[in-house]
Amino acid sequence: MLNSVVAGLTSGGVYALLGLCVVLTYRLVAVVNFAMAAVGAMGAFVMVTLTDAGLPAWLALPLGAVAGGALSALLGAALARWFGEHGERTKAAVTVAVYVAIMAIGLRLFGSVTTGARRFPAWFDAPAFTVGGVVVPQSVLVSLAFAVLITVGVGLLLTRTAVGLRLQALSERPATAQVVGIAAPRLAVAVWAAIGAISALVIVLVAPRLGGDFSTLGNLITTALAVAMVGGFRSLPLTLAGGVLLGCLEGLSASLAAIQQYRGVVPFLVILVLLWWRSRDEVWDTAHTR
Repeated sequence: MLNSVVAGLTSGGVYALLGLCVVLTYRLVAVVNFAMAAVGAMGAFVMVTLTDAGLPAWLALPLGAVAGGALSALLGAALARWFGEHGERTKAAVTVAVYVAIMAIGLRLFGSVTTGARRFPAWFDAPAFTVGGVVVPQSVLVSLAFAVLITVGVGLLLTRTAVGLRLQALSERPATAQVVGIAAPRLAVAVWAAIGAISALVIVLVAPRLGGDFSTLGNLITTALAVAMVGGFRSLPLTLAGGVLLGCLEGLSASLAAIQQYRGVVPFLVILVLLWWRSRDEVWDTAHTR
């Protein structure tokens, strides 16, 4: 069981990173980006296609990140150009449509679960140390360290720098931000590009563990949304904790024969429980006002 929990920590770090990307997109540009994981998967598959063609991995990796960032920036530019004055629901609906389109294109280009699995490089599978007879791979430390770095770094960026203040103004009052001289469209596209590049790197990190097919990797958005909901789409530390917790729960469920085949349902259960928990106050208040 301990071995399964440790294995879950690797996924937990990656889930935390994906959840952080969702939260950052929402906090900085006020969009729930349903296409994020699909965009990251597209960048990751650009990278593995280049390595399969003989390009060195150290060169293919940044090119894959650039591809993910460029695709995400294109989506951000379209939203800023044509949907800048629309509400959050409309923008989210646009990202859902883009998600469907990218998944269709990705499956067409790279194949399905049975025909399109790729061998992604497993750079961090070497053991880091041993705890109680359980080997902890380097991937656990890398994913968790990356998640903590983003959490702390973005927190400092938003609260201690002029760029962070501009980003917060862009999220909360985009029209006012433009009036006072903030280049809102360019800043928003830069945020989208950074999130896309990070998503591609995260997908590359988790791909060796999940089979390396486009469908599985693109559908990680469900897990990312569940993790983001733990932090209420606002709190970076809670999102980090939620990702680690979800990974551990998934690893624990994989070690229990009775529920092993249902471990993929864990993100959906987390979403349902959080929706119920957060809506209980509204239900209570409504009941007492009648």
